[in-house]
Amino acid sequence: MDYGFLLQKMKVLLLIHCQQARGQEIFAAQLGDELLRNGIKVKLLSIYEGSFGLPFSGEMESLGLRSSYGVWNPRNWHRFSNLVQEFNPDIIQANGGDTLKFLALTARFFSLKSKLIFNNGGVMGYYLKSDFQKRLNVFFLRQMDALVSVSKFSQTDLNQYADPNLPHPVIPIAVKIPELKYYKNEELTWVHIGGFTPEKNHQGLIQLVEEGNKLGLHGNFLLIGDGPLKGKIIEEVESKDLGERINFLGSLNHPWENLPRKSVLILPSLIEGMPGVIAEALCQGIPVIAYRVGGIAELEQEFPSIIGITPNQSQGFIQAMLNVQGNYESYYQQAPQMKEKAKVYFSLSRATQDFLNLYRSL
Repeated sequence: MDYGFLLQKMKVLLLIHCQQARGQEIFAAQLGDELLRNGIKVKLLSIYEGSFGLPFSGEMESLGLRSSYGVWNPRNWHRFSNLVQEFNPDIIQANGGDTLKFLALTARFFSLKSKLIFNNGGVMGYYLKSDFQKRLNVFFLRQMDALVSVSKFSQTDLNQYADPNLPHPVIPIAVKIPELKYYKNEELTWVHIGGFTPEKNHQGLIQLVEEGNKLGLHGNFLLIGDGPLKGKIIEEVESKDLGERINFLGSLNHPWENLPRKSVLILPSLIEGMPGVIAEALCQGIPVIAYRVGGIAELEQEFPSIIGITPNQSQGFIQAMLNVQGNYESYYQQAPQMKEKAKVYFSLSRATQDFLNLYRSL
């Protein structure tokens, strides 16, 4: 089989939730760029309007929906089907958020000749609270031709709702490794990168700061990201008089640039598929402390430099922070031993090849 010839003919439409600074969207954009380099025609399409500058050099468009009600509007399914007919992709890949339901509904009521893939970067079961929601997502998944999960944990979770006969490989997260420009700062800095949503547990992070203060935890906290709960979290920080310790930087195109050398990534998340920010930290040799949820446990097995904490054990999390604070140079010297392995494990070229193998198989 002449795969080179097939690649020249292949077209891929990557469907994303919104042009925003979130792992799913950033990965889709970076994957799209790698596919372009492999000679594939790629279009990036967002369902909702957004203005964040995603790292994608190809054609990017938005349907411009302003609320979730638009996902259920047949007029928008028709608009999308016309766009698909015009671009005529071989593959349509839905990447998180509302993309699965929107693609599935369009496919159910309009004829789409493309092969349909759902790229599962999270843990679907965490969000499905009722039997109706579960049955609805079973229906959505039945419209797909293949599934991809970012971790074995995510795969196992999704398999509760999916046809067991569908192709469903695990393709770990991949990242574009930034070149860091540290600035000299001898004060320890705790870094959190993530959207202000319930699963990221910013309230739990505030609790860590409060309780840690009583035990001698020092250093500043940098919170990078935006989201629906940001205003509420800012109010809580101000009400607890923690404004001098906790700094909000908003969404950044290059969040890892210009960090203090003595930085530690902390992730007290309630659930995760496989967070790209951990991959980026590992590739830079930055110590990581995280609750052992979702795919993080799998990463901890691969990379012992991750300090995994039993979920919801805030005292254990604080103790780990105090240990790193007291022995930072030791942790800093150990973490780089994992850097070369991390760069291979989270390689964009590796992930792109895995996706190409799936595309070809369909």
